[in-house]
Amino acid sequence: MLSYSPLSLNVLPMSRLTTGFGVFALLFTLVARDGMAQSARPVTYTEHIAPIIAANCVVCHKPAGAAPFSLLTYPDVARRAKTIQHVTETRYMPPWKADPHYVSFANERQLTDEQIQLIKTWAGTGALKGPDKKAPVPVAAAGVNLGSPDLVLKPKQAFRIKGDGNENFVLFKIPFELPAERAVQAIEFAPNNRRLLHHVNYAVQKVGPEIDIYKGSDYVVSDQFLSNMREFQPLMKEVAYYGGWIPGSTTQTFPAGVGFTMPKRGVILLTVHYGPSAIDTADWSQVKIHFTKNPIKREIQSVSLGSAGIGKIDPPLIIPADSVKKFRIRLEVAQDLSLLYVWPHMHLLGKSFKAWATTTDGKQINLINIPEWDFRWQEAYRFRQMQHLPKGSVIMVEGVYDNTANNPNNPFSPPRMVISQDLMETRSEMLNLIMLYLPYQAGDENKKI
Repeated sequence: MLSYSPLSLNVLPMSRLTTGFGVFALLFTLVARDGMAQSARPVTYTEHIAPIIAANCVVCHKPAGAAPFSLLTYPDVARRAKTIQHVTETRYMPPWKADPHYVSFANERQLTDEQIQLIKTWAGTGALKGPDKKAPVPVAAAGVNLGSPDLVLKPKQAFRIKGDGNENFVLFKIPFELPAERAVQAIEFAPNNRRLLHHVNYAVQKVGPEIDIYKGSDYVVSDQFLSNMREFQPLMKEVAYYGGWIPGSTTQTFPAGVGFTMPKRGVILLTVHYGPSAIDTADWSQVKIHFTKNPIKREIQSVSLGSAGIGKIDPPLIIPADSVKKFRIRLEVAQDLSLLYVWPHMHLLGKSFKAWATTTDGKQINLINIPEWDFRWQEAYRFRQMQHLPKGSVIMVEGVYDNTANNPNNPFSPPRMVISQDLMETRSEMLNLIMLYLPYQAGDENKKI
């Protein structure tokens, strides 16, 4: 065995030096050859690219998903190899607007430099398929392996939208009857006409046998205040779940034992805000529901802060032309909460969005930071562990709006004053934070979602 220190090197016999350096040279050659062999291995879809796509892309790029095409199979991905290379190199895709250094979320979609380089190499060397192997399960982005939905609910027929440039607010009634109540593991709104959908709210309502859920209108067209939905009010006695969809958002999933119970009989009241269209078109979106055998021990709850919710916006949400202006919501927490999701919302003048909470002993709890707001890419952000907000904590929501000509998304040219009084239309504005939560139980902060 060769053993020496740099201090004794000059007294070693030349024969031993020669032998020693020969061993090192041989080892170096073998390591170098092994490295060359590793680097010479081709980058393939099944070995390298499919896991990246499964973890970051298919949550949207799937049949009837939020994206316009599917990336579930090798042919789906291979035919778009160069496009995928371009959008990942420019970091246009996967879209993720939240600052991961402020809060890192469980449904985060961000590629590393190494993953981007793998895609580039793969696309540039023929987009090879590689050895056949079972496709990876899309766990990281979706939270669970959902598979096919157990129940799909949609309006009786497609809704026709006139190309008259007007916005439409439509409340759909979707009745359902099941053999028995079912525990819900996840719920997903699947948009059909993504280009026109501004946002969606839906309430799963439990309805007793004394009311005919099939009688009357299947939908009503309303104004943005939904002032003429009187016909559906008898159906609004017991809400099992309240959720929604915004451009870019994905499936809402819940941990074991948490969620809501799908009633045996009831309706989904689906409120859809359609943006203006220049041509006659249609939409037939649907709600997908995934059941679980795990009993629901804790029912998920929601609260909306700001526009059309609780908490005062200060100053009032009035944005003068040619101005960049900041607004805040302040709300004190009345009970201990465990947050699962936060869902920020602004419109086209939005510039940045930030929310945090401060406990009674001065500790700051970061909730969400979106330095560059983009209306096209919104999300229901899922915490990695339940986020405990102690009673007495003060939630602060801060929205900055850019009503200048420098904002390329400004709906007015030249800019006009925008006055928002809980208005929902696209050219108005909102400052809104929806939170999905549970009443706190000891140890929640250590539970993964």
